[in-house]
Amino acid sequence: RVARLAAHLAGALAPAPAPAGQRHGRPGLAAWCTAGTAAAAASTAGAAAREGEDAAAGADWPIVVMLESPAEDAVPPDAVEGTFLAHELQVCWATGAADETHATAVAMVTVKKKITANLLDRHPALKLVAVAFTGYDHVDLEACRQRGIAVANVPDYSTDGTAELCFGLIFSLLRHIPLAHQHVRAGKWTWPPGSELAGKALGMIGTGHIGLRVAEIGKAFKCFKLLGYDIERNAKFLQLGGEYVLSLASLFLHADILIVGVALTEETRGLVSHKLMKLLRPDSIIINCARGAIIDQDAMTKLLQEGRFRAGLDVYEVEPLPADHPLRTIPESHLVTVPHLAYKCQESLRRRSDETLANILAFLSESPQNIVS
Repeated sequence: RVARLAAHLAGALAPAPAPAGQRHGRPGLAAWCTAGTAAAAASTAGAAAREGEDAAAGADWPIVVMLESPAEDAVPPDAVEGTFLAHELQVCWATGAADETHATAVAMVTVKKKITANLLDRHPALKLVAVAFTGYDHVDLEACRQRGIAVANVPDYSTDGTAELCFGLIFSLLRHIPLAHQHVRAGKWTWPPGSELAGKALGMIGTGHIGLRVAEIGKAFKCFKLLGYDIERNAKFLQLGGEYVLSLASLFLHADILIVGVALTEETRGLVSHKLMKLLRPDSIIINCARGAIIDQDAMTKLLQEGRFRAGLDVYEVEPLPADHPLRTIPESHLVTVPHLAYKCQESLRRRSDETLANILAFLSESPQNIVS
């Protein structure tokens, strides 16, 4: 087994280097552990000659069950496994079998797959659920609490990518880019005028990481006003020149473009209601790259069919969006949809994988970070 690990670490499984332009100029774990991987490989190769003692030590490495790769398809699974092995963590990839169990696993990695009480019961030694995602509404937190299992997430890994997509959807609607593209492909040319973003009032439902980044970009685009609604005031939002309104209704009445930027909780489920959306004008735009269930999707669908406002959506109440869902039939003049890809950038996925590993190592070192439950 040790000899096999040596080959595993020294060969094609070496982690991919971090991309150019890494955030804050710091390499992620996938970059700086390359040296550690080589050292681990050399050490393990030497241990292969002394099988007994060190082979037993390798067998004692903590086991991490992977329900999904923390980097999705941005980093090959073998490279992810190699990085974990370099830090003396064994990886077991889940097969998805209903009765699958890993009796001695201490940590479990998930991206979007549900963590249920039944799944936890099949992993009796589990101490940590490492969510390789910012949202964790797919984790049964109460079941974890009852079993003494901590839950960690990865906050802020895709703030830039999500904020950038918000503006991609905004411009798609202001300038009708999807329709204009089809227009040219059809051999046509003449096109009616669209609208500028400059001079518009931008409203943020939530002024946390994403809301603040959207406000910063909006200011650069010369938005006339930056309006926000949040239960907590963010000093950085105020420093940008942002103004807080007293109610969501005020935000819906006065903002030209609304950005949903809150997490999905029991309190925010259905927060954007039918009554609030009725306050919007035909030229209003609402953008949701947060969570689908924050908006009353049935009400939104009906109002969009009536042409009451426009929307750009990256997230939906049920994903994938059912093939026969009426949202798929709304004209692109009023709705632009993408398949939950705000977080899906090479840089952000590598960053997420790095932080997921860091969360596990910190927890096992009795210095936990990013614990949400």
